[in-house]
Amino acid sequence: MKIPKEIGKHFHFDNDFWSEPLRCGFLNLYQIGEICCDPGYVVEEHQQRVYEVTYVISGSGYSLVDDEKIDLSEGDVMVNSMNHRHTIEAGSSSILRYTYMGFRFNDTANTAEFRKIKEFYSKNPYYISKDKNNILYPFIKCIDELYMQSPNSHSMIKNYCEQIVVLAARGFDEGQKLSSGRIVNPGTVNSNVYYVIRYVEENVCDITSIRELADKLGYNYTYLSHFFKDKTGITLQRYISYKKIERALHFLRYGDLSMTQISERLGYESPQSFSKAFRRVMGVSPTQYRASIGERQANKIGMPPDPLFKFYTANRGYDHKGRPHRQ
Repeated sequence: MKIPKEIGKHFHFDNDFWSEPLRCGFLNLYQIGEICCDPGYVVEEHQQRVYEVTYVISGSGYSLVDDEKIDLSEGDVMVNSMNHRHTIEAGSSSILRYTYMGFRFNDTANTAEFRKIKEFYSKNPYYISKDKNNILYPFIKCIDELYMQSPNSHSMIKNYCEQIVVLAARGFDEGQKLSSGRIVNPGTVNSNVYYVIRYVEENVCDITSIRELADKLGYNYTYLSHFFKDKTGITLQRYISYKKIERALHFLRYGDLSMTQISERLGYESPQSFSKAFRRVMGVSPTQYRASIGERQANKIGMPPDPLFKFYTANRGYDHKGRPHRQ
């Protein structure tokens, strides 16, 4: 990504490894960073020499790929392939903030394990979709590691870069999503509970009601509610609320979305209903929590334990994160 030095940027933290790419597992990292630019700011047109993943943190604008104009807005993930002309421009009335990463696959990726992901990145000039896999988190953590240069930072950077590349690809691969059938392992009750848990975790921003969730999973609404409560000891509504607030903490810590934008992103009817749900879980309002981040007091406001912790630990076939142990 070739970014000019003229006035128009609020900030730009760019990490350039063009002369000596940073080896990160199955990929070589050439560039990663974050930029916040004024309305109308234009990234100079350039020929893509690397694969690129971009995440729009806030604002809006558009990208041009070989003269095709693609709208960009907050929460978008865009993947660009190599050997295509590319530029990004902020909207005429919007400050645009985004993260980006440029990479190539190295010799470690020359195995059957990476065949599909390499085909994905090479197949089309670009892909664009709303974030489905919380990709902002590894982006921000990776940039933090580059900035802080703490002990073992390279190991952390390697892991975060690999996560970004895999999660970006998964966001466009419908085969990675849980299918509509509700039986994961026939005859195993805990597997069915785990299926519901996984679905909630992966789609929490899109869940607006238990009735809608039940329809998508192929369950009767009343049965699903009673089944989940009977097997886990907590209501499904409580679990959904917890996961929404967990995602809200991420938005509050690593983004600059307004309370209205966060409430909309999480599927709440209004900022007031979001604030009420947040306070119920955290004991403070989201505004108070965000203020505590600036005062470096956020660590004193802890997220309560996962309400399903007892369920995880009580079932020997599952680990503490609810994942089935490998046989």
